[in-house]
Amino acid sequence: MAETKAHRELKALSVDWLRLRGCDAIAPEVKLPLSNYRVDVAGYRSLRRMLDSPGETFAVECKQSRADFLRDAGLEEASKSERCDLRERLRTLRALLVVHLPQCRRHQSLFSEYDTFDFCDWRHEAWYRLTRRLQVLENRLEHGVKFSKIARYGCANYCYIAASDGVVALDSEIPMGWGLLRRKDGVLEVIKEALRLDSINAVRLKLLERIARSKSG
Repeated sequence: MAETKAHRELKALSVDWLRLRGCDAIAPEVKLPLSNYRVDVAGYRSLRRMLDSPGETFAVECKQSRADFLRDAGLEEASKSERCDLRERLRTLRALLVVHLPQCRRHQSLFSEYDTFDFCDWRHEAWYRLTRRLQVLENRLEHGVKFSKIARYGCANYCYIAASDGVVALDSEIPMGWGLLRRKDGVLEVIKEALRLDSINAVRLKLLERIARSKSG
């Protein structure tokens, strides 16, 4: 997908904001350690008073639209819990349907208890609704919990969302541990400060290495 002008501007503003925060090294489009996620802008701030310790790392995700934000803002633990509940409900429903719709057996096994069943042609409302919802949750857990995973893995010490006005409607929508930056009058203002996340030394140094590699490339 081609990058929009609004997204490029948010990235440029994020670079400026990280520089004001004292970051010594900043680069766009950096792959975070411990994950397959690429962050829009990453920064590294050295701790000059602690020469024996790696500095602090920043990750900024730029969101120009609400749809773009919601794609990554799924709640991982809540989604996992709902998925577990749905799977159990589907197992119970399947056991009932097997008894009442034996004609749906696919006859791929000699033993009925090991055979598979196809209920799609019957368009059973509850089965269809539950399986569709399960597909949504599986997709969300695969692709739509970016914010939750970055924070949980400790990919960076400070994580921020840089958003256009109206993208994040409520404070409660801000992912756990993340901060929020909002574009106003050509700069980013802090709406909510990020919590400092635990990120081990090796991960912080790896992110610095990737920032340096990105800048040199």
